[in-house]
Amino acid sequence: MRKLALPLLGSLLAFLILGSALAADPEPPQAYLQFDGTNNYVEVPNSLDFSVSIEGLTVSAWVRPDALTFPKTEGSLPDQQFAHWLGKGRTGQHEWVFRMYSQPGPRGNRISFYVFNSGPPPQRGCGSYFQDPVEAGQWIHVVGVVDNVAKMIQIYKNGQLRNSHSYQGIITPQSGTAPLRMGTRDFASFFQGALADIKVWNLPLTEAEVLALYESNSVPQGGLVGEYLLNDSRFVSGRSAAGYISARWGSETNPINATSENSGGGC
Repeated sequence: MRKLALPLLGSLLAFLILGSALAADPEPPQAYLQFDGTNNYVEVPNSLDFSVSIEGLTVSAWVRPDALTFPKTEGSLPDQQFAHWLGKGRTGQHEWVFRMYSQPGPRGNRISFYVFNSGPPPQRGCGSYFQDPVEAGQWIHVVGVVDNVAKMIQIYKNGQLRNSHSYQGIITPQSGTAPLRMGTRDFASFFQGALADIKVWNLPLTEAEVLALYESNSVPQGGLVGEYLLNDSRFVSGRSAAGYISARWGSETNPINATSENSGGGC
């Protein structure tokens, strides 16, 4: 058996070490805004940049639920209650939203991303979701993508595409006048947990771009219209203005939940 020459062996070891480092999970946010689940929220003034454009929309966020059952929820069925934790919309203008379902129930702790039709209530929505075991205090990186050319909505968890669903011929997303809100959408429900590093693009990111965003915080600059790091008393933003804050600043480290089980979508 041939022995590896020392220079070659050293290069191989370096490659293996580097590969292991690149494969490691990213660290969760070190600073964030914490929401109490009853009345905390952040509001950013309305901008067309936050609506689904001709190309689409991408919204990225780190989210950490601090409870599995939320105190202030909404939903038409008693065993399918949820809290909106990031979105843009109001009655008659339900544009898009992230929600997390409260336990108990068949949709307990499901995380969904929806885009809606315009017009009078009831407005129809199309969405994608993943439903995995969740532990309070664990960070999850969530990305919602609307491809308005392909007429597809997608949701990613920790860099991995979990579901794509078509809204072709079913809904037509339109812009509205509601502000962008974090911790709630329209005060009908409130999220209990933390949010960090929220970014908005007025176009759909690719799978490769979402993965790089999660693994190495490689942020595509094209189409980036809002960046809210939520790491101090100031917003860092693109063309959008800072907003109103009613939440508590925090700082600590928690593990990332990378479990994958159920996913789907529908209209």
